[in-house]
Amino acid sequence: MSKLPKAPLIEVIAELSWITNTPEELEKFRFLLGNMYIKLKDKYPLRINLVQIPLAGMEVPLDVFKNKPVYRFRKNENSYPIYQLGPGLLSVNTINETYIWEDFEKEVLDVFAKFKESYDFNPSSTFDIALKYLDFYPFDFNHNAYSFLKDNLHLQIIHSMQSEKHNPSFVNFATGHKENTGQFNFSINRGMIQLKGEGFLVETSLKNKIILDSDVDISSWLNSAHEYLSTVFKDMTKGAMYDSFFN
Repeated sequence: MSKLPKAPLIEVIAELSWITNTPEELEKFRFLLGNMYIKLKDKYPLRINLVQIPLAGMEVPLDVFKNKPVYRFRKNENSYPIYQLGPGLLSVNTINETYIWEDFEKEVLDVFAKFKESYDFNPSSTFDIALKYLDFYPFDFNHNAYSFLKDNLHLQIIHSMQSEKHNPSFVNFATGHKENTGQFNFSINRGMIQLKGEGFLVETSLKNKIILDSDVDISSWLNSAHEYLSTVFKDMTKGAMYDSFFN
């Protein structure tokens, strides 16, 4: 599949999350960590402790790490894709430089399958599955930020306290709604990316609930979510902004 030569993409994340609020769940996580490492060590041999706390002797409450990555696994240093594990969280991540949808989907399905084989979950347990895209649009804040958003991202923000002389010191706008594929969420923030400077960080995502120990077709859901989010991206940037991704 072809990709945009100058896509604004920063990161793509496929994620599974689940409820972890008991000591038993932490114990399950310890076993999950070892089992998945064994199953995927040929592909992801590099294991990185993100919190620098030895889990075997952990006395920190589970809630501190709930739905947060504790370990990151890579093929080699600084390579992508990666996968990350924490109590109640599994994610597969990649960046623009290595992103091709078909390759990414294949990687996600493999990691998720190994998770299903490794995790001791109840057959009726529900999981949240999500697909997220993080894009960055450089912008010089010496110019009018609201005009940029309206003209380039088709986002018109109007409020009574809006200054006619000064740009916003921060932007934090979010919205969401239900779709057949799941819950769609959109957020935009003023931010900075190293080597890219200041601009707008935009996250679009779809999330749904699944029962993993069933015949749910994860591939079908991922492709539906990808198609929906791709359409959102094209509609949001249509016109001069979208054309700039080719030049």
